Amino acid sequence: MTVRDGVCAYVMGGLGNQLFILAAAWEQSRRLNVPLYLDRSHFAVGGTFAYGLDAVPNPGHVLSPTESPWRSVRINRERVLPLPRRPWGRVYLERDGDTYSPAINGIRPGTTLVGYFQSPRYFPTVRDELASAMLKTEETAEETARIESMLAAPAITLHLRRGDYLAVSADRQFIASVDYAVRGVRHLRSMGLDHPVRVFSDSVDLVKDELRGVEGDFEFVEDDGVLGTWATLKAMSAGTAMIMSNSSFSWWGAELMRGRLGPGVPVIAPRPWTQTGTAKADLLEPAWVTLDAR
Repeated sequence: MTVRDGVCAYVMGGLGNQLFILAAAWEQSRRLNVPLYLDRSHFAVGGTFAYGLDAVPNPGHVLSPTESPWRSVRINRERVLPLPRRPWGRVYLERDGDTYSPAINGIRPGTTLVGYFQSPRYFPTVRDELASAMLKTEETAEETARIESMLAAPAITLHLRRGDYLAVSADRQFIASVDYAVRGVRHLRSMGLDHPVRVFSDSVDLVKDELRGVEGDFEFVEDDGVLGTWATLKAMSAGTAMIMSNSSFSWWGAELMRGRLGPGVPVIAPRPWTQTGTAKADLLEPAWVTLDAR
């Protein structure tokens, strides 16, 4: 099998980024009416995130190692890049990860997409279909019970990502601060949302320390092993409003909340999004409120 008759997505990163890549390639395969291929050779390299797209129904054919035209190599502690193993056809390389580029709509069959494509503008016709499929991913009985209990107890979702963001070099670290979270809560309170704040984090103990002494009705979602990655996304969406982190995973939590409650759901997003100061205008929805992340 080759990828010359379809659109191939070179999948990389954590689950949030994997979903953006899948969505952009799915959109192009639909536009061209050709097969969708998913190349996961990136995940054969040690120290990468786990491949997570098998859980969500999608039209992609996952390439086996022998079918993939790519091999992935680690360049440094933070970067893994694809290199061709044989003639690979066309490549569409995302040049600027901070803005949407309509040039993607000029690709032809036989093209591999390489980039993160972090904007819903890359997948307008598959957006709702993908969100619906994500909400229907399989759950354990324990996950279902936990999510249903959250749906039954209205709360504001606050996501504070720390974890791997603290592992990068100091000059590249940028995390949404507790001050940002407090401003977000105050803004939602001013809108009449008086629900408790349900806090999600990949570093729960650290965030507890950060929020110690901060006035507010906080409920911390403990890492007790009940919620897997997909169930965590759905649990994050089980709120009445969301205060996001500067994280693609957080974006998909807000996206699933939009799927549950409609486009008018209140969402607070951080700005800037990265250390370089980008606002990610093509990632964030026009109706979302952005607050200083520092």
